[in-house]
Amino acid sequence: MSLPALKDLFARHRERVTGLWKLGQEPHRTVFMEAGDIVFASSTHPLDRLTHLLVERGKITQAQLDYAMANLNPSMSIGKNLIEMGFITQRDLLDVARAQVERVVWASLAATDQVPAFDAKDLDATTVRLPFDTAAMLLAGVLKLPDRERVLEELGPLNQVVVLEGKRLQELTLPPDLIKLPGLLDGSRTLMELSREAGVEPFRLGAFILFLREMGWARLHELPPLDRRALELALDPVEAPITPPLPEPVPTPPSLFAEIHASQRPTTNLEHLSEALDQLGPEDELEDPFPAEPPSPTVEPALPIHHEAEGSTERPEPAPPLPSEAPKPSRRPLVLAAVLVLAVLAWFGFSRFRRPKVVVPPPPKAAETLPAAKPVAPAVKPPEPPAPAPEAAKPSPEGVKPLPAPESVKKPEPVATKPSAPATQKEEAASVASKADRLQTIVQGDWKRAMAQGAAQRKALQGKWTLRLEIACQGSTVQHAADLLKGQDPDLFLVPMVMRDGRSCYQVFFGAFGSEAAAKAAANKLPPPFLAEGNRPRPFRVAQIPDRQ
Repeated sequence: MSLPALKDLFARHRERVTGLWKLGQEPHRTVFMEAGDIVFASSTHPLDRLTHLLVERGKITQAQLDYAMANLNPSMSIGKNLIEMGFITQRDLLDVARAQVERVVWASLAATDQVPAFDAKDLDATTVRLPFDTAAMLLAGVLKLPDRERVLEELGPLNQVVVLEGKRLQELTLPPDLIKLPGLLDGSRTLMELSREAGVEPFRLGAFILFLREMGWARLHELPPLDRRALELALDPVEAPITPPLPEPVPTPPSLFAEIHASQRPTTNLEHLSEALDQLGPEDELEDPFPAEPPSPTVEPALPIHHEAEGSTERPEPAPPLPSEAPKPSRRPLVLAAVLVLAVLAWFGFSRFRRPKVVVPPPPKAAETLPAAKPVAPAVKPPEPPAPAPEAAKPSPEGVKPLPAPESVKKPEPVATKPSAPATQKEEAASVASKADRLQTIVQGDWKRAMAQGAAQRKALQGKWTLRLEIACQGSTVQHAADLLKGQDPDLFLVPMVMRDGRSCYQVFFGAFGSEAAAKAAANKLPPPFLAEGNRPRPFRVAQIPDRQ
């Protein structure tokens, strides 16, 4: 037997026994089993002890262990002493205890030269019982077996097929490389075929199949040796049984179609006869001894005469069709021309409707402007009587002839436009928001208003220099920059920029300077976040600020 300890421990698990499973004399390993499940394990091997595992896993140092061993409280275990001294926690002790049990069990499975012994008895109440998945622990131990030859020797030949039994395997969590195997274990594939289809290394596959067999979850069947003669017999078709000879069939006469085809085959060469027939002339023709009777003259049937009586219900024969007349000229060009004319007229009327109307001053307003010219009128025409003036005004009530009235209205227009220039300048000056207003707008996140204020500030700073602090596509980034400068009463304004990918972002500008050198000097006084390597402020002439990346 290659792995006696492995087979005995699996047998105790299948039998659901309770007691102590011991391997070796001194040093020895002991596994505590309850109803077939492993609940605890101990060992006197130096590498399996709890203190060695604590130092190996870095829970305590060797100096701490030496101090604890020198100052042990004999009424408590080593683990409780270490917890009381504050070197480890209860969680650390539990993890290392579980690792100790796994190490003892896995080392026992790999033993080859020791015979195990089992003491069936109930476990003491003081025995520590740790929660384990026994099947998962045993699977991990079998997969970790280092001796390939002993595993394959215990498993048997690789031409065996595997058949699952039960559904316990579905409850076990398998490693990722073995997940596909349960669906292939239907007894139709050998171990080598399973290794190729599942992509699993043969030794690892063999260890997994050995675990299934020892757990009682699968059966292995070895295929019989391949007999080439038996294979040929299996592949050859079954011969029909021998029957007595049947009587010969009665010959059937040839069918009509066969005779027709046979008649088409020439049996004699008649080419010389055809040449002789070609040489015969009209004088060689013989009179027919049996002249055919002349055909009787055919009598044409009489045409039926139809008499149409008065009041007859029969329909008259349709009149012959009249010759087709020449096609009438198409009216399509005329219709298109009419539509085009209507479209032109509609466009002309619409343009006249949209054209702004000329406002003609009414006659009363023109009369109001006339008193200013009264002192000039008597000096030019003193002899004219006052009566004819209203008579001359009667025939032109529409106010078209009095030309001085519109001239007097046009004269004050240039005078009225002169004071409008300073007024617009005052409006533009008033539209430029103050530094505090622009900063407050940015902090509040009113980006539409901030962009309008930035455009006004950009127009007002033509010819000066400014500093671009950053390009930000998120409003929170702009607000963060404003928060960094809030204590310096910053002069900030925003200008939009369209990025290469089509996004609209914000250019954050700071201050107005008379030269590029002054702008660079101001950049050195900014807070440290603006002077980072990847975000250096850049001076720009305001008129040259880009709108696209």
